[in-house]
Amino acid sequence: MFQFPNDPRKIQERIKQYESDLRKEYKKFRYISDDSGKRYLIGPMYLLIGDITGATKSFAWFEKEFSDDGGEPFHLLCWALSLYQSNDKVKATKKLCQAMLSNLYLLPFLLNIEQPDLDIQHSSNWEEKDYIEHGPSELLQIWDEQALQWARELYQSDSFREARERSIEILRLLKSEPVGPKRSQLVKELFALQYSN
Repeated sequence: MFQFPNDPRKIQERIKQYESDLRKEYKKFRYISDDSGKRYLIGPMYLLIGDITGATKSFAWFEKEFSDDGGEPFHLLCWALSLYQSNDKVKATKKLCQAMLSNLYLLPFLLNIEQPDLDIQHSSNWEEKDYIEHGPSELLQIWDEQALQWARELYQSDSFREARERSIEILRLLKSEPVGPKRSQLVKELFALQYSN
């Protein structure tokens, strides 16, 4: 898993380097493939140094540049936090739900709630429990008690519970559902849950 520098100045240097690398890639190819995943680290690194404005701008850039990107769980979690800290509670709530559904172990881990292994389809390692447990703890430590309480209340709310339970139900069905119309409908519903909340 990715290691962040301890020194805020080194984090700032890394942010500048990553932003420069991505600009150069765009200038050269007229698009950004970013095989190394730097795009997922810039916004969270701004939060690590307490730069909410920088984080907000970075996430807005990400949304514009990678509008069809589903996002990485820790990136989505930090995005929700930056919106919360910017007092955009409506967007923050939607982004937190998206983060929760991107990896069903993420919010329980953040909130210190026991979450047993789920018998569901995991489409990528980003959706697995192990990915969260070995993820960058620095990105969990930037959540203060007020933000954690906000996340806890949402996690326990009816709307989050219903979205989570339906996602789990669909992912269980997808483990055995063969390719065909029913599977396509389940995938479509799962996508709608993840991106319409």
